[in-house]
Formats: sequence, structure tokens, C-alpha cells
Amino acid sequence: MLLRNALMAGSSLVAALGATTAYAQTAAAPAASSTQVEQIIVTATKRETNLQDTPIAISAFGQAALDRQQVRDVTDLARFVPSLAFNQQGDQGAILLTMRGIGNDAAYTEVADPEVAIYVDGIYSPRAQGAAVLMYDMDRVEVLRGPQGTLFGRNATVGALSLVTAKPTLDEFYGSAEVTGGSYNRIGTRGSVNMPISDTFGLRVAFITERHDGYADFQMPPSVPGIPPSTFITQGKKYYAQDQRSLRVSGLWKPNEKLTWNLNVEGYQDTGAPVIGLMQTPRAGQKRWSTLSDTAPDNNRWSYGVRSQIDYALNDKIELSYIAGAQRVGGSGNSDTDAGALPPTGANTPGGAFQENHTVWSRNDAYSHEVQLKSTGENVVDWILGGYFSHEDNSIRFDIDIRNGSRNGTFNWAGSFIQAKREIESKAVFGQAVWHVNDRVRVTGGLRYTKDTKQDIGGRNVTFNTCPPTATAEACGRGIFGQFRGVSAQELVALLPGYAISPNDVKGDWNKLTWLGRADADLTDDILVYASVGTGFKSGNIQDGGRLTGPETLTNYEAGSKFRLLDGRATLNLAAYYEDFKGYQVNQAVTVRDAAGNIISSSLQTDNADGAKAYGFEAELNANLTAADRVQVSFSAQHTEIKELLSVDARLFNSSATPVNVKGNALAHAPKFSGTVAYEHAFELGNGGRITPRIATHFESKSWLSYFNQGAPDRQGSYTRSDVSVRYDPPSDKWSAEAFVQNLEDKDIKAGAGSFGAPATPVWLSVYQPPRTWGVRLKASF
Repeated sequence: MLLRNALMAGSSLVAALGATTAYAQTAAAPAASSTQVEQIIVTATKRETNLQDTPIAISAFGQAALDRQQVRDVTDLARFVPSLAFNQQGDQGAILLTMRGIGNDAAYTEVADPEVAIYVDGIYSPRAQGAAVLMYDMDRVEVLRGPQGTLFGRNATVGALSLVTAKPTLDEFYGSAEVTGGSYNRIGTRGSVNMPISDTFGLRVAFITERHDGYADFQMPPSVPGIPPSTFITQGKKYYAQDQRSLRVSGLWKPNEKLTWNLNVEGYQDTGAPVIGLMQTPRAGQKRWSTLSDTAPDNNRWSYGVRSQIDYALNDKIELSYIAGAQRVGGSGNSDTDAGALPPTGANTPGGAFQENHTVWSRNDAYSHEVQLKSTGENVVDWILGGYFSHEDNSIRFDIDIRNGSRNGTFNWAGSFIQAKREIESKAVFGQAVWHVNDRVRVTGGLRYTKDTKQDIGGRNVTFNTCPPTATAEACGRGIFGQFRGVSAQELVALLPGYAISPNDVKGDWNKLTWLGRADADLTDDILVYASVGTGFKSGNIQDGGRLTGPETLTNYEAGSKFRLLDGRATLNLAAYYEDFKGYQVNQAVTVRDAAGNIISSSLQTDNADGAKAYGFEAELNANLTAADRVQVSFSAQHTEIKELLSVDARLFNSSATPVNVKGNALAHAPKFSGTVAYEHAFELGNGGRITPRIATHFESKSWLSYFNQGAPDRQGSYTRSDVSVRYDPPSDKWSAEAFVQNLEDKDIKAGAGSFGAPATPVWLSVYQPPRTWGVRLKASF
């Protein structure tokens, strides 16, 4: 019903705009050159095509559009792309993407991969933390919806986010610089310089810095006998603070018409603060954006890498490309996991709780190679063949310390998870062909064979077991707290009385043939229609304790259309889809019982649900109504539900809980209706300058924050959130000034939901999207 109504609404909208087009052709229309919608070239099919001629559900934004919409990273982008949502995870600094209702909020470590793949200049970014890299000096950003299993392959199960950086040009020297200031002591800078060194070689240097104070204030320490006020954090860096910087140097070498080599090197550092769960129902006298912290936030995450693409024209009809990249991501961090949810009532009372999560160190080394051979020019059959190889080495030491009451309370439990080497290797071959049946009809077919291998080599968990008779209670009760940073797991367990060691060694292999079939046609010069069936694949997971999780697969049925309207002053893109998702990897609490029903053991692990299904409708409209009026609309309507799964909610973990069947529940981050409407008008001034106010309002119906659908705490209610700005452009267009407010309504918008203190006294917590902020921006070009 939802899909049928959405399609009927879309048809009505097309009809209405079509009538407007007919009227515009008979009336005196503004000059087309001043009102044409910007034509964006995309590479979603691994070759350059116009967005409106690309038979894929895709959203694309150039740097100017990103600037207008105040997009600085992927979390901002989610407001403008149909069916895209995000969640944030604190102690690993991860951003987790969901598309068309399919995602995994647990895919933030080396044991799980995302369903939405992220690519930078064609290089897969394997860790979720890589999504936090700021979007600056972009040529364009492409968001591909639906499985991209034949051309992109790895983990593009439900879609892909492709970031394409700006490349050097050989024509002229130019550049830009920008400074931003605003609320929470925000200060940001960014700039770029394009330098043609010779007729065949050019350089481009770009940088960005972004910082602001944390949004979450520290609460005053409670007056509790036996707990000194110094136990709590009252000053210093706050949670939700930002302090990021990045530098990119790009080179272009084009010695002749046949050879082009683009190469860039990029470094990134984040020394801000983690996000933290805030109480959904603040205690009396406390505000939403505050926390009773007994662990100071700490974050030092970094990455650096190199990306290269060499294109060589073998002849007028065939081109060879070699795409390679390498990246190292690492860092450390400290996070207050208890988030002050249960204030202590005494020095050692179990009624209060302390938990600290500490990434002592982590490192991900990844590299990849891809070779493509493809046709160029106009052909009856356009084709591409390729091979792909990638390798990752992951290592981490992650400590958890738990105390009764407060940091100085009696010992409860502690553990250190030391993964010496977790390897992930992916190999693939692929091919895709487009047959031009005639000038208006095309048929596409594609195949990709993927084989993934994952293994843990020497991973160990060091966890508290029981205090031996020969050790003092003080020795057993001191916890870990990041001690003995450089030792092995075997050395650590020898240094900590009462601890036991368990292995994680395991290896898994998975392979899959994914495919795509699609037909598209130009009904007129301004109307493209298409229909496709495609599959996606994500390999299984390796888990602690030597366990394996099975793979995920998805089949996507899709139909869409793309319209040029109003003599090129508007574009309208529509898509309807049905997705059948199998083997959904879910994080859950699992209990093992004997024949009599007695619980033998319980643990948190990732298992495969039977699957899920999702269907919906998406629309995007861009219109230049006049030379001064611009309208942008994005909209999605979707329905999601999980299939058979007996599970216990890990957030309310209780070893005696009876699993419940969540069949039919909605998936997380999938509101039935969502979208954004943006409008701007340029007022021409007497001096030739312009003042352009803009408003963008994002709306969502209520949505669940997990597939358990646990009532109000597990739900984000329906809301609207508006961003407004006013920009001044002088006659010279050499500089501009802008003032803006984001989240004008100051809405409390949950990105996810969890709890602390379960099962006895669960307190619901949520990571929230930023509160209302404001700023001013000055930009100059030269």
C-alpha cells in the first residue's frame, strides 16, 4: 500500500510539472543560460556520464552545493539524500550509515563490515572511522542507492558513498581561502591552491581545520560520603568537542594525450572528544546537554594515506586504468561508558556504577589494487573488465574497567581485548556490458565474483576470573586502566593476579557471484526510464572466542525515471525499490540452556537473522524557478521489517531473559516518511551584488532506533529541523560573507539508543545530533 500510494503521488507530481512545462513553453521564459540546472558528471558506472543520463538511483553534489547546504561530513549529508541515515558510536569514534533501512550499528570495529561502502577517489575505506574525514575541496560526492555489487563490489550491499576529491588542472593558477567562527567557540579554516607547474604537471594543495567546544557541560559533583568531589570531571575538554585537521597534496601528470596520472597524499588528525550517551530523561535540575562524568574524554585518532589512478589510452577505443591506494588509521581514546547514569550513594554501593572504556592503541593498515580495461568512445557495446585485490591488518588493545559506586569504589570486573593481528583479504574479478539496442534503448548485464578471507592470528582476551588465594584483594582489585601498554596478552595476564586468558584464533572463507541486469530507455530527449534487478554480498564475520558469523546477501528490484523539465530549469528523479535481505548480521545476547531449560552460559555475539525486507519510493527535485529562485526537494517513503529472529536485546542484557521473536518489527533508522525542502532567493542589489537567504527544513516521521522496537526510549519521534543562512556576494564575486543557524528549532534528535545499569536498573541513554548552533563565514577566491 505504501509503495503504491507513493508511486501514485510521484506520477501526480510528474503530471503537474509536465503541465507547468507546457505552459512555460508558450509563455515568455527567462533566458535558459541563466536558469539551467547544473549538469553534474558522475562516475557511478566507472565511466563519466551525465547524472540525468545515468540509470541508477544516485544523488550527486558538487562543492558549491555542499557549501550551500552546510555539509562538512557525512552526518550533514544524510539530511539531503533520500533513505540515508546515520548513527554515531563513542569509544571508537565511528559513523555508522544506514541506507533504505539496511545497516548495522555494531559495524564499528574490525569484526564487522558496513553495508554501505565508502570510497575515496575509487579506493575503498574499510573502517567506519574513515567516514569522519571532513569533506573539503571536493569535485563531487556521489551517493549510490541499491547494491553496487558488480562494479564496486566489496560491502556495497545496499549502496555506496563515493567521495571524489578535486584534482589539479593545468590551465591557470587559482585558489580560495575561508574562515568560519561561531557558537561553542567554533573556529574553522580551509583553503586550496591550484598550481600548474608546467604544461604537463600540476599540483593542488588543500587543507581544513575545524574545532569547537563540547556541547555537553560537566555537572557539579554530588555530595556523597566517602567520595571526594575530585572523583568527577568538572573542567577541561568536554564531550562532543571537535578538533580536526587535514591536509591533502594532489598531483597531476599528463605527458601526452594518452597518459594521465592522478596521485594524492592526505593526512588527518582528530584530537576532539568522543560523543557520549546522554540521559533521555535528565535528572531533576539537570539539562539535556550535560553529563556527570568520572572519566575525562580523550581522543587522538589519525590517518594518512596515498591514492593513485593511472589511465592509459591503448587506442581510440580501449583504455587501461590502474587504481591503487594504501592507508593507515590508528589512535587511542578514553570514554565514560556509564555516562553518569547511576550516581553513587556511597563509596562502594553497587547502586551506583563506574565503567571506563579505553582504546589503549589501535591500528588498521589497508591497501588495494584494481585494474580496469574498458571501452571508450561511442560503441554498440560499452564494456568494462576488472580485477581487484585488497588486504587489511587490524590490531587493537581495548580495555574495560568497572567499579562499584565510583572510580575509587570496590572492584567489579575488568578485561583487556588484545587483537594482535586480524587479517581481511578480498579478491574479485568483474565485468559489465551495456548493449545499445538502438539510439534510445540500452540493456546492461554485469557479474562479479568475490572471495573474502578473514582470520584472527593470536588474538587474546584477558579478563578477570577470580582472585587466587595467594594474592591480596588489593592486588586483584586494582583493575587494568591501560596499564602495561606495550605488553603482550600473555605478559599482561602474568602481571594481573586473578585474570584468565582466552584465545580468539579463527579463520573464515566466503565467496559469492553477484550480478546485475538492467534495461533503460529514453522515452524522449528529456525522459529516461529504467528497471533493474541486482544482488549484493557481504562476507561473514570473525568473532571473539573463535566464532564465525555467516554472510549477508541482498536482491534489489528497482524501477526509476529521470526527467528534465521546464526547458532544463528543473530535474526530477524517481525510484521505487523492493529489497529482499538474507542472513542479516545482528548483535544480540545469546543464552545456552541444557535439556531441562537451565542456563549454562550467556554472551553477546553477532548472529544471522533469517533476513529482512524493505520497499519504498524516493524522489529528488531540483528547480531553478527563475534566475533568482532555487528549490530543492528530497523525499523518501519506506517500509521495513525483520524476518524470523529469536533474540534478547543486548542493551537490556539479562542472562535469565527469555528470547522473543522480533519478526515483523521495523528496522532501525528507517522512518516511514522523510525528506528535505530547501528554498533560496537571490536579491539583486543596486551595486550589482546579491543577498541570498536560504532555508532548508528536514522532516522525519517517527522511527525506531533498533529492531527490538522497545517503546518510547527506543524511538525517535517525528520532527522537523531547519537550517537557515544569508549570504552576500559582491559584484566582483571574489569574496562572500555568510551567516547561518543550524537546527534552528534546537530539537533533541536521537542518533541511537542504549542503556546502562541493565538489567536491574536500566537507564536509557542516547547519542544526540548537535543542538542549535550559529556561525559566520568569510570566503575569498583568487
